[in-house]
Amino acid sequence: MQKDIADMDPKDLPDVPAFQDDFTREFMASTDEISDGYYLFESKTGGYTLPFPEDAQIDQNYYEKVKEVSEWTRYNADRETITGEPYTVYLIYENSQKKVDPEIKLKHFRTSVKYDGEFDKNDHDDLTHYFTQNKYVLSDKESSVYRFFGLIHSNDTNQTIRYEYHIPCEDEQKGCDYDLDAIEKEVEKVLTSVEFKE
Repeated sequence: MQKDIADMDPKDLPDVPAFQDDFTREFMASTDEISDGYYLFESKTGGYTLPFPEDAQIDQNYYEKVKEVSEWTRYNADRETITGEPYTVYLIYENSQKKVDPEIKLKHFRTSVKYDGEFDKNDHDDLTHYFTQNKYVLSDKESSVYRFFGLIHSNDTNQTIRYEYHIPCEDEQKGCDYDLDAIEKEVEKVLTSVEFKE
């Protein structure tokens, strides 16, 4: 089905960026919505699926895959559903050949995002989800980024996904009146809907 969608005429596909962008639609597993505003994304590694927002496009310049072992994906959209602001999402998928200690993965992730706080840990059947949010003030001190990020670890395999969801605030002095709880709830809905494939 994935290949069929990639080869279809855009006029026969949903009129949303996820399908109208040539590269992004290569990842779309079905033309049916799985929930309001979301379609099923399928990794080119075959390792996982997740809900993908209809208004987003995958940046081909930042996409990289190494066999079925790892995959780097970045996607963004002009208007986030809750704030109406642009947003960017970063995904890093890894399928290790050796047994993975999620605490070590979390430690590496913590270093890479320059975060020394705590993560909320939640178990969901076949996966464990570590999640948090914070505001990161940029070096110019004039703007900031609200970050919602975490690690998803398969309880049955050696697969992990590192996930970062960024929404900018252009005026740090004035601040941005975002409903952070609503955004977090939406991001968590996506994260906990990840399905790892064996």
